[in-house]
Amino acid sequence: MKILIYSIAIASCFYCTAIQNKGELKDQSIIINKIIDIVYVNEVRPKSVLIGEQLLSNFDRYLTNFTGEKMNDSLTILINGKWNYLQHEKRVSYSKDWKEISLPKFVTGKKIISNKKKGEDVRFSPVQFSPDDNKAFVVYSRTSNNIAQSTVFFFFEKKNGNWTQAAHYIPFFD
Repeated sequence: MKILIYSIAIASCFYCTAIQNKGELKDQSIIINKIIDIVYVNEVRPKSVLIGEQLLSNFDRYLTNFTGEKMNDSLTILINGKWNYLQHEKRVSYSKDWKEISLPKFVTGKKIISNKKKGEDVRFSPVQFSPDDNKAFVVYSRTSNNIAQSTVFFFFEKKNGNWTQAAHYIPFFD
């Protein structure tokens, strides 16, 4: 009987984890598609994007460069406010692997798929959700031949069950 109870407990743990991961993946997909719609205003969508942890190092670099300094810029105000959970998510190292994901062909009526220019990639960090799953942060970057052309930090909030863009910040690094 003990073995049966342990088996059911273990199976339910895996089931709950699988549901949580599917929910997070669904929310991540929604947020990435919202950013694509914001960035590509001419109804042109890339066929696929790359997702990798290393983009989060841009954010870590920002936090590290200005530690101890009193700053009143909009990013610091965001981080010290509702998105303060991001300060506790620092990691020592990030995986250098990139995962390519395909985007849906039809999102909010936009259906034209672009042929990306040779060497151009659209990249995202994994979405960093708040513990209450009502806030999200993601780094967007467009690269050409592995050189960043633009980098933007996006902040999202869940309101009435829908993800909406709360703010964005374009960082400038030395």
